[in-house]
Amino acid sequence: MKCHGCGVEIQTKNPDDLGFLPEHIFEKFIGREDEALCQRCFKLKHYGELIPIPINKNFYNQLKSIIHEFKTVLWVIDIIDFEGTFDKDILELVKNKELFLIINKVDLLPKSVSFSELKNWVYNRVKNELDIKKDNIRLISAKKNFGINRMVKILKEKRIEKAIVIGTTNVGKSSLLNNITNVKITTSSFPGTTLGIVKRKILDSDIELYDTPGIETKKRFTDFFDIYTQVEMIPKKTISRKTFKPDVGKVIFVSSLFRFKILSLAKDSLKPIFLIFAPEKIAFHQTKEERVNDLLKNHIGDILFPPYEKEYPLNIEYEKEIISIDEGDELAMPGLGWISVRRGPLNIEVVKPKNIELVIRKPLITPKRGNII
Repeated sequence: MKCHGCGVEIQTKNPDDLGFLPEHIFEKFIGREDEALCQRCFKLKHYGELIPIPINKNFYNQLKSIIHEFKTVLWVIDIIDFEGTFDKDILELVKNKELFLIINKVDLLPKSVSFSELKNWVYNRVKNELDIKKDNIRLISAKKNFGINRMVKILKEKRIEKAIVIGTTNVGKSSLLNNITNVKITTSSFPGTTLGIVKRKILDSDIELYDTPGIETKKRFTDFFDIYTQVEMIPKKTISRKTFKPDVGKVIFVSSLFRFKILSLAKDSLKPIFLIFAPEKIAFHQTKEERVNDLLKNHIGDILFPPYEKEYPLNIEYEKEIISIDEGDELAMPGLGWISVRRGPLNIEVVKPKNIELVIRKPLITPKRGNII
């Protein structure tokens, strides 16, 4: 008997291991195995409580070993964290597949962003790395049930028989499958909710979808935190934004993990102007360079967050990097958000954890003509 929430084998012996269900509850599911939930998933579904079971979350190798069995792949991407979820390792696994990019959470972008512009942006962003038809890029909101009916219609029209659904943690794969399949599976904002391969069928069709565990890339700022902090960092409403026009030498923090110093003026010897876009639970803070050490020593958890607690063990090795972003371009910070330069170039010295790759890209949100901010 398998848990229909996370896909692991139900067991009744060890409460501290995966798939545990008390014996007397296990007996109640005999004859209706498709309804069985392990204790972990039951508490998660009904109480929002995640039982902290230590598990091996390196699911990439598991995905690598089975993906050859599938011709069609649905890769779910978080538009708010595109660079953190359009993962290069996953990219290598899907290049020769019939691929659909499912771009989730489009409802969290400002309403000024048109869907046609957004689809063009995604297509232009990936076309040099993927051979994909623009119609195979689907914009959805699993939360608001937007774009999902059209996505299903296209899968039916293309006579897809089965597809594997993949993505990094917290992109909304399970929420998407809840909307379109005949069995409700356990979902939450917690990373690692799906622990095995779970097969579902799309409603009113014979198309089989195979849900897989979310991949933890270890390449996002969010990956430095525990699951509870990660939940707080996921945007719940339209992404926040703030405009900056700093003097040379000023330092701007984005959370406690990333900061940058303004190195020079922009064109015509004017101050640079830029916007920072990030989820609502991520702090922006501008300060003088001489205050940086005091902030890091005394204000993590209040002025600088995440983390949201003052006492938090973060043993991180940092590095400095000089970056120049042209006017009109953006600097994406995987797991945090992005910086959009409205008057540039923006010449900065960044301090960031090692192994985090910042990405300069064309703007996701283009300012209206004649309007700097």
